[in-house]
Amino acid sequence: MTERSRRAFLGTLGTTVCGTLLAREGFKRLRSAGESGPQDADPPAVPPDSLRVRSSSRSIAARRGTLHAGLNSAESWEPVAGSLSPERDSPREGSEPMRLASNSAGKRLGSDSAGAIEYTFDTPFDFTESGLSFWAKFLGRPTAPLRIRLFAPDERNQLLATRYTANSMSNAWFGIDVGPTTEVGSPDPANVSRIQIEVDARDRPLLLDRFETKPAARTGRVMLIFDDNRASVASAYEEMHRRGLTGAIAVIPDLVGDRGHLSADQLATYHADGWDLVSHPQLDKPLPAYSEATQRREIIRTKRWLVSHGYEAGADHFVAPFGKIGPKTLELLEEFHHTNYLTTNGLNDTPPTDPLTIDRVAIDDVQNAKRQIELAATYDRLAVLSAHTVGNADDRWVSRDGFIDVLDHIERSAVEVVTPTSYWETAAAVSGSD
Repeated sequence: MTERSRRAFLGTLGTTVCGTLLAREGFKRLRSAGESGPQDADPPAVPPDSLRVRSSSRSIAARRGTLHAGLNSAESWEPVAGSLSPERDSPREGSEPMRLASNSAGKRLGSDSAGAIEYTFDTPFDFTESGLSFWAKFLGRPTAPLRIRLFAPDERNQLLATRYTANSMSNAWFGIDVGPTTEVGSPDPANVSRIQIEVDARDRPLLLDRFETKPAARTGRVMLIFDDNRASVASAYEEMHRRGLTGAIAVIPDLVGDRGHLSADQLATYHADGWDLVSHPQLDKPLPAYSEATQRREIIRTKRWLVSHGYEAGADHFVAPFGKIGPKTLELLEEFHHTNYLTTNGLNDTPPTDPLTIDRVAIDDVQNAKRQIELAATYDRLAVLSAHTVGNADDRWVSRDGFIDVLDHIERSAVEVVTPTSYWETAAAVSGSD
């Protein structure tokens, strides 16, 4: 990730998203927990029980993976820095997690604050034929970044996946697809000799579990999600409609028809044209800052609004407010939604290892967004692009020229443009969901 990309990423995570930057498009004061909003009405035809999904998306996605015997044995890994030991806390029955912690200077990293482990494959791992994933849990505040290196075949030629995790995700299990965000040298993805996992783990151990492989997808995919139903999405819609492309809008029901935001008629038009309208509750703070009862109420209220307005399919999908979720949020999302999209720079598999922690790339750093599209095309992964405003002269989000540049790049790339619903239909079918 370039320094510019990192700044854009951190800026997207910042709390300014709910303050002055939102106000520039007429974003009114966010409703506080307990205040009423237009989605408070409880249509008799949409009781809360009917809003639950039939099957856990995490369980559906898990059907595709196969445990890798070597990677799931602590004895098979070599500590490069710190230590690796067995751990009892498991996300699933029958698995054997490992604890990565720092307790000594790294042999090669030269840092007493780094934890790193390395595994050498008996025969070269073919990353073109098989995806690679695992589950992780930070004990305490997550450390950034978590790096996964695939030596293809050596240190001069690597596929590097960098994962940033929000502090709210401490003590929560989440899945990670090893989707490369950077190439070093000229890697040969069919000839991966070693994998290394590196993290700043001092006083904050990282648990690792369920290293799995699964057949790689046969095409790359790109998705575009526009947060907050901003008015400027209208121009983005027109450009995408002209090209025959569809996207998704993360809808805050309180703001539909408000100054600086899309009207109900516009949302209906986009939906009729194949766009998804997905759930995006918004309060003054991220959901983990509130009680479980408040989180549940907001998740239900927002999904109910979408369902009651005829957007049932998109309502099964969720964009986390401020890109942040916590352990309780994950439990609730698993009950009511198939997928959830965060604000973390990364690529995803089809199906995703964890449908509730899907990575997104900010479109505002146009060069980085184009690079992630290229990587998605090269390695048959999914790149999800997130946008807020498009073409506003008085904010720092993507310009219209930059947006068109990204669309041009998508059309030149060998990728399929998907929406949350079409992507999940494909992912569930691949996983053998009924």
